[in-house]
Amino acid sequence: MKKKLLIVCLNFCFLTLMWGQTIRNFNVVLRSNFGSDTMWDNLEVPIYSMNPSLSAEPKLPAFVIYCNEGDSVVLNALSLAQGEHHTIHLHGLDVDTRNDGDPMTSFWLEHLQDTTYSFKATHAGTYIYHCHVADVVHVQMGMYGLLIVKAANGVQTAWTGGPAFDKEVHWLMTELDSSWHFNVPSHDPIVDTVNIPPYLPTYFLVNGKSEWQLDNNDSVMIDATYGFQIYVRLANIGFYANKVVFPSVLSAKIIDSDGRPLPSPVISDTVVIQPGERYGVMLSANQVLDDSLPIHYINMNTGLTENTQWVPIHIHSTVNVKEINKNFSIHLLPNPFHESVLIMVSEADEYFVKVKDVSGKILDYFEFSGNKFEYQKSTLSNGIYFLEVQSRKGAMKTAKIIRY
Repeated sequence: MKKKLLIVCLNFCFLTLMWGQTIRNFNVVLRSNFGSDTMWDNLEVPIYSMNPSLSAEPKLPAFVIYCNEGDSVVLNALSLAQGEHHTIHLHGLDVDTRNDGDPMTSFWLEHLQDTTYSFKATHAGTYIYHCHVADVVHVQMGMYGLLIVKAANGVQTAWTGGPAFDKEVHWLMTELDSSWHFNVPSHDPIVDTVNIPPYLPTYFLVNGKSEWQLDNNDSVMIDATYGFQIYVRLANIGFYANKVVFPSVLSAKIIDSDGRPLPSPVISDTVVIQPGERYGVMLSANQVLDDSLPIHYINMNTGLTENTQWVPIHIHSTVNVKEINKNFSIHLLPNPFHESVLIMVSEADEYFVKVKDVSGKILDYFEFSGNKFEYQKSTLSNGIYFLEVQSRKGAMKTAKIIRY
């Protein structure tokens, strides 16, 4: 009772200090063993979740929390823990100990317990919120999301007084080991220990999606008009490092890191994001482009790239390429393949196909008409390849194939 009264008093003091300021309230329901999400191969994977309401469907990642620089923010947290404990850790934000969400220095929530987390958004930038109890497991299970602080009054600049942009996208990257989700590693809350099995990720995610799920996905793809300035927010909540390689024609500039502006922009087509890091990159869309860019997932123990995801980029002038090819999608069966793979295209047309290796070297070229084609190439060795499929209309898709 005394603890509850103390929390109420602290929150009353916080609200009193916020008098006359913009106050933004968000509900966050912390749930264990509640739902599932669908991977690119249609596997339903059990997940934990952080939802904006009791009725909201769980998803990877959790919903994005938006506020403006100068706002006062209140997160109303309710834990439905089913034997677990949960918190909300505000990763990278300047908050006091009570609102930090680290149970070692503040507290955790038991089943059906609620509380509020409060803070002042003093710096525009990209941040992460996640559970900090047995976080190696709970974050892997899905208890994470982005918290984005925009410039004051929501102005379209990277920070208050910073460079302006015309369009903004954000990518929250991680991996998923499905074996952990079907057999959740045990957590002993009494001694706060977790028995961790080997981590062997089976899916590599951008905003919770991968492989063909990234095609024409509005939450991931870059779709902009010629001449636009595009602000890309990069964040890594996984256990692997991410290397994002932008096309050189976009003149990428790294302008901020971990919620703070850099003293001067760093001109680089390549950005490496370690676990927990966030970067802001400004792109200049000064060329019509229909392409994709790679995000490499690097095992930090071996230094090897274990997977690459491809994010579509459409820079268009008066005609929106996204509208031209909105019904153009590719499905490959089987994939991985051994002898042959059936290429199925959603829209009948004439298609021109290049087969490339991971370095971009063209290994094969062929054409077909209609909406399906069986590709047989016994000379390809076992490994990962990319099909670059272009329609007669000029729309282009890239799909990954694996031969075993």
